[in-house]
Amino acid sequence: MMKATALEALRRFWWVALLFAVGGAVLGALPEPATTTDAQVSYTATHTLLVESDSGSIFSDPIAVNQIQLRATSGDVPKRVAAELGLPEGSSAPAIGAALEPTTGSLSLTANAATAGEAEQLADTYATVLISYMAELQENERTDRLTALQTRAERLEADIDELQRQVADDPDNRVLQAQLDALSREYSVVFEQQYGNEFTQSGVLRLSTLSSAQAVAVSTEAGGLSAPKSRLGRGVSGLAVGALLGAGVALVMSRLDRRVRSRAQAELLFGGQASVVIPDVGDAGSSIAVRPDRHDQLSDAYRTLRSVLSFAQAARLDLGDTGDGASIVLVVSPGSGDGKTSIAANLASALVETNKRTIAVNTDFRRPTIARRLVGDDLTPLPFSFDQLTEVPPTQLLRRTPTPNLVLLDLSGVEAPPGSLARATTRVLPALAKVADAVVIDSSPVGATAEVLELLPFADHVVVAIRLDHTLTSATQRSMQLLRSLTTGDLHLVVVGENIERSPYYEYGNPAGKRKKPAKR
Repeated sequence: MMKATALEALRRFWWVALLFAVGGAVLGALPEPATTTDAQVSYTATHTLLVESDSGSIFSDPIAVNQIQLRATSGDVPKRVAAELGLPEGSSAPAIGAALEPTTGSLSLTANAATAGEAEQLADTYATVLISYMAELQENERTDRLTALQTRAERLEADIDELQRQVADDPDNRVLQAQLDALSREYSVVFEQQYGNEFTQSGVLRLSTLSSAQAVAVSTEAGGLSAPKSRLGRGVSGLAVGALLGAGVALVMSRLDRRVRSRAQAELLFGGQASVVIPDVGDAGSSIAVRPDRHDQLSDAYRTLRSVLSFAQAARLDLGDTGDGASIVLVVSPGSGDGKTSIAANLASALVETNKRTIAVNTDFRRPTIARRLVGDDLTPLPFSFDQLTEVPPTQLLRRTPTPNLVLLDLSGVEAPPGSLARATTRVLPALAKVADAVVIDSSPVGATAEVLELLPFADHVVVAIRLDHTLTSATQRSMQLLRSLTTGDLHLVVVGENIERSPYYEYGNPAGKRKKPAKR
């Protein structure tokens, strides 16, 4: 559903944005500024280990020194630390950091915690667990090597015993003797390796404490944007936030508004520019404004509409329209009370000023008011029944008005349903168009009845009236869809009720220059 733009919404509901802005400024400035610092204090503690090797180089096997840093922060060590401190598994690893300095062989374990004691305990526990874990790991690897050497020695002993039996049976077999010598030498090497690993260890990394953990306080400023410290700063921030919030509320209010509030919105719904704007003059607009002795903004607006339609009719003739008969103008609106009857009556009066024989036609039989505008309350009913309408010449259905060259066709006094009267009026339109210069039809609302749709094929021009602060946007949208799909004539938009600044050249108008507020709906 098409709605007003955001700029129009702010123009209409500016007071909402202002109210929220002032409220935000007051709420921001009233509280006392906070006296506490936004900085957060935490603690770090570092336990330093010295990595040594009995081979003289910490980069020798069996444990690669570059793996110590990884083993300190992942795997079994964090699990054992969590179990020892009674923490959930995996909760201690993010709070510890390990850094190895290859040139000095020092390993720093740094813990972060909310208190000094927690930081020191965590760093020291990680160091203790890592020392025991590395010793256990290297001892397990040494045991595995000894087991493998023992297994290999036992296999070699069995092979040597078998070859010795074969050599005893065949002393001159040199091949068997060579195989026996080779196995004996291999056995000697394995025995020496087994003996050396059992009593001596080489290339073993040893971890020892160089310095225990000492907690240090660390002050960290709060990240991101912080709240202003002064009343002025808080007030300005509240003002900005309130204004943004108020603008959003104004936009939502505009989106939920069901009525057309501006000329731009009317033109958006119509799909084109407004041909004429009828100014808001309050109750003064309920009477005929177009009179020979009257020239003001209101009456001249209807005269402008007359000129627009005359130019449009001339353009149709230039494009090949036969021009057989009078120009038929159909005045419609999306709903009741949009000003179509006032437009039809004043347009008919304006056409008469150009010496055109004009017929004003009423087809709104549910609320007939154009006769009262043109003739007054002294209009007598037609002396025909509904069945006689087909036998009476169309010109005998016309009634004179006080305005010369202006006659009225209104069957509202005939006893018949509104739909039947509308169809009877439609049937005589072609005949009446041949005896007049212009025909102006006041129709029923497009969204209320279907009779107006039967008039569209006869209309050379369709004038759509939209009254600001009254016409519903949904009704306008539905009406325009019907009109654009069914009409063959030109469409013209007339916006009714816009607040126009009073011109100094006119004496007539609303002295206050302001539009009367519409009644609540």
